[in-house]
Amino acid sequence: MAALGFLTAAVVFLALAAAYFDYTIDDAYISLRYARNVAAGEGFVFDEALPPVEGYTNFLWVLLEAAFFFLPSPGDVVLYAKLAGIAWGLGAVAAAFFLARRVFGAAAGAFAALFIAATGNFAFWAVAGLETTQYICLILLALFFTLDAGRGANRALLAGLAWSAAALARPEGFILGMAVLIFGLIAASGRRSRVNFVVACLFLAIAYGIYFAWRWHYFGMALPNTFYARGGITARSFVARARGVLPFLAYAAPLAFLFVRFGRFRKDGGARFLILAAAVSLALAFAAKREWMPGFRYELPFAAFLWISAAGAFAALIRSRSKAAAGVITSLILLYVFIPGIFLFKEMSYTARLSRAHVALAKWVARAAPAGSSLAAWDMGALPYFSRLPVVYDLNPEGLLSRETTRRGYNPEYFIGRRPSFFVLYSSRADGVAAPPGNWAWRYYRSPAFKRAYEYLFTFSFREDYHLRVYVAPGVALSPADLRGGAALARLSRGRGS
Repeated sequence: MAALGFLTAAVVFLALAAAYFDYTIDDAYISLRYARNVAAGEGFVFDEALPPVEGYTNFLWVLLEAAFFFLPSPGDVVLYAKLAGIAWGLGAVAAAFFLARRVFGAAAGAFAALFIAATGNFAFWAVAGLETTQYICLILLALFFTLDAGRGANRALLAGLAWSAAALARPEGFILGMAVLIFGLIAASGRRSRVNFVVACLFLAIAYGIYFAWRWHYFGMALPNTFYARGGITARSFVARARGVLPFLAYAAPLAFLFVRFGRFRKDGGARFLILAAAVSLALAFAAKREWMPGFRYELPFAAFLWISAAGAFAALIRSRSKAAAGVITSLILLYVFIPGIFLFKEMSYTARLSRAHVALAKWVARAAPAGSSLAAWDMGALPYFSRLPVVYDLNPEGLLSRETTRRGYNPEYFIGRRPSFFVLYSSRADGVAAPPGNWAWRYYRSPAFKRAYEYLFTFSFREDYHLRVYVAPGVALSPADLRGGAALARLSRGRGS
């Protein structure tokens, strides 16, 4: 029955992944631009002609995507990334199955796999183009190996290796791994067991230390540029994140209650590891100041550990029930865990809008721009990737991909002074200049230097309140045919033919 439950979970996960398959997040193209440059021998750089900046937090994912560019049809790298995300997602379902079975028994393994597979958020982020399922799969495997790390040096090394891979998948994997291994060291009984946990800790520390030394030497920064742009917790950011996460926590509360009420965490050491991993993962989710993407991506690692814990409690709850009652209860809880996935279907239009606006504009730039052109824009995904320009300046005041911004503060005059060939500015209106008070775009619209140096071309529309106004510098040679073609694409993005 447990095997049947796992196979059912795999089918459910694949069905949901197919339903969400067309969704691709704009940020996925940031990693792909890095990966393309790595494959081309340029190194871990976003811009070929600028100093390297660590604008990604998914080193292992970038390496994997770099390999895709050596495949026979490298033009399909987005498809490959989606398929890889699905594969890692299936790995996460399998890891949840084995982890829950190891801690709570065979029935709990089947329920854990079903809970994760039926939560649409996991499948949604499996196909979105980022490393979410890769990271979740690795931390679940790492915790599985950690449970036996005290029993032998080989198992301890395996746990250290798995946590090292998780740390390369996302930086918070190192913090989570050290927290879990140190907990294991403290809780270990017997000298040999403690020595084995020390071995696992040392393996993780040394492996990640080597990576840390390389990236500090390569990028010249102690922490990723993304940390300076989006990291750090303030009272205001914590409150803002708490408000954003509250719906998910309210949704997770019944499963947490299920575990507390019926779980065996007082008797089983493995359950205590799950509680710790869930708590640390939830705390790490608050390290980001904000999250604009749908589907609670940062909270999914926490959810995976909680769902596995709840599976153990659920297995205990229905053990004495009849088959009919168990089937009804199981169906109801699976419907409950799928609730967030229902709301994700409304996000499916996002990718089509991205294609009509950002991708279409970027491909026009790639065709029309003279050699050596550059671009300045807010959106750092599809625009830089498909434009293929060697230099793209990040106009976002956070400075995710701009060391100038994170080191010296945001200064529009700096970017105007770089004289990029094209500027792409936000406007809330398609037929003119408009933005909320204090919006970053106003600082360019009101700049005399910008008005003197750039000429308006046309506007691409992403949605009714989000438009991309395209400006060009004098001296950038664009043919009449290219200008007509760009204007036609801009009209199409607003739903009007040429």
